[in-house]
Amino acid sequence: MLISVEQLKESANRYKSGKDTKGLDKAIPDEVAKGNIDGSQDNLAKRLELIEAVAPEPAEFAFERAIGKNDSVYSNFVELITGTKQKVGRITIKSGSKNKGYATGFMVSERLLLTNWHVFNNETDVADSEVQFFYEYDIFGRPMPGVSFRLKATDFFHSFKPLDYCFVAVEPVDVTGTVALSSIGYIFLDPAAGKLGDEDIELLNIIHHPGGDYKQLSIRENKFTKIMATTLWYESDTAQGSSGSPVFNDQWQIVALHHMGVPDMTPDGKNYLDMDGKIIPAVNGKIDETRIHWIANEGIRISVILKDVFARFPDSAYVNGLKKQPSLFPGGSPMPDKNKAGGEQTTKNDNDMDTTNTSKVEISFPASMMDASGNVTISINNKNGTPVPVAEDRRVVQRIEDGLNEIKKVDKEKAIDFSACKGYLPGFMGVTIKLPQPQKALQKQIAKMSNGKTELKYFKYSVLFNEVTKMPAMSAINVEGNPALRLDNSKRSDDWLRDHRINIDAQLLDKFYAGSGFDKGHMSRFEDANWDASEAEAFRNGIYTCFYTNACPQVPDLNRGGGVWGKLEKAVLEKGVKKEAGKLGRITVFNGPIFSDTKNRKFREEIVPMEFFKIIVWRNDDNEVKATGFKLSQEDLVGSIKFTESFGILEEAI
Repeated sequence: MLISVEQLKESANRYKSGKDTKGLDKAIPDEVAKGNIDGSQDNLAKRLELIEAVAPEPAEFAFERAIGKNDSVYSNFVELITGTKQKVGRITIKSGSKNKGYATGFMVSERLLLTNWHVFNNETDVADSEVQFFYEYDIFGRPMPGVSFRLKATDFFHSFKPLDYCFVAVEPVDVTGTVALSSIGYIFLDPAAGKLGDEDIELLNIIHHPGGDYKQLSIRENKFTKIMATTLWYESDTAQGSSGSPVFNDQWQIVALHHMGVPDMTPDGKNYLDMDGKIIPAVNGKIDETRIHWIANEGIRISVILKDVFARFPDSAYVNGLKKQPSLFPGGSPMPDKNKAGGEQTTKNDNDMDTTNTSKVEISFPASMMDASGNVTISINNKNGTPVPVAEDRRVVQRIEDGLNEIKKVDKEKAIDFSACKGYLPGFMGVTIKLPQPQKALQKQIAKMSNGKTELKYFKYSVLFNEVTKMPAMSAINVEGNPALRLDNSKRSDDWLRDHRINIDAQLLDKFYAGSGFDKGHMSRFEDANWDASEAEAFRNGIYTCFYTNACPQVPDLNRGGGVWGKLEKAVLEKGVKKEAGKLGRITVFNGPIFSDTKNRKFREEIVPMEFFKIIVWRNDDNEVKATGFKLSQEDLVGSIKFTESFGILEEAI
């Protein structure tokens, strides 16, 4: 995420002078600038009062921690984290299919997301951007299936530069049309004073996606150091590249919107430094915040943001929704009555008798209760022994759904019949063009079927699959230009499956691609196999290109229609089946990745190629067989991918 040099200078000036940047007080309403200072020395009485009202633990215990006399937390602190973190998401800043960067945002009402102004300056900046929840690791260290929602600036958008905040509406249903936004919930922005105690004592918590990475938590390592009329400051090395993150106190109330801070600079104050003391170049007056070494961090006070937005939109239903407290306590359980033992809620029955309401119990399951499959067995009974309905934790529900989907997918894969697949035809061009074979060094890496053969035959194409790289060594396809054989006009549908003829574990699956920033890049195209004597057969042929054995990780800027690979396919493969005299023709195409010991990258423990080859064979008007080759690179397009390190040297030859 890029951040302007102007904002960095203003932030540094505030920190050094102890005063708001000149002119900021004029940019916001008077009542905002004169708001209560939550963390002043004379505010401890308010701090205790607020703790008594909201803390899910003994108030005296929590207050001692707030004033630095106790560093322990009760175990329900973990459940509070669980219920809160699901409302924080990773923002993918997009324009069309192009990813322009990442930030953090969090739900603050039934429809509104809060992030920074420097993430979205105006409505146009939102474009096709999305927010993805559950972009994190599960208890087994595996990436969870994220849930993505499109942002809808046309419903509501307000971004304010002086306080660096932005509210934007979120679509009520996810991109798949199956998950409701209401299932995510939201975090209440409490305008009350008393959310912070003493400076240099109370510790803060941050939930964030630094640099677009998987969700991370900085727990009680962020010391609250200073408060001003509009901002508060905290010391931390854990909030790098976390624009738009919520900053919490120990009661999991949001006290600030993470903004930026004081960057480390050269002695002359002219250049910004990274963690290694190297100069970060400014591009068009902006700096990559993920590289900055922050000396201190600054957050915009939530109470100030609320006063400002309420003053500007007194009649907006979206803004007034910020005043509505969610029905659930931040930890995910019903709001308890702290005056009753066990936190039980009371209701009135028809006879006005007090009865214990035990019909609505929500539970967040800790990892210790889950078996190896992520399932939980639990029983809760009333005093008379009758079962109490339990609302399952979303993680358990998701695990069950994933398990059922996995069973369905396995059954579908086992049912696939490859017997009619003829694969690549060597005589397709009227001359024999044999399927290229790997040289000796690569032969040992090619996957074999139970019959000992290596050619995986599909409809109209074949694959030689490298079980070491878990990608095709080569995919060869016959492409027909005759429109009489291109009858399928149905909507394309990609349902990626494993090829059970070879080792399943040697194939890169959804858990590798999910949330990675990579597409499953077809080597042999759907459109190129989408031909045959009937419409149904043509559609089937296209569907059969969606096997993991025919895919390589390619960033959208390379793979899709607007990318170099996509443009080449359109220009050569769609127009190339026509001869120079306008006659229809045939072509044969060989595709695959190029692994290089100097360019390999490592992602999620797998190597990723930076280059790909495409060799095309055709006939010219003189009926001569011709061939041409292309080498395409994504090396300069993978800036948003979180690689680890270069990996290994692979023998590769065809």
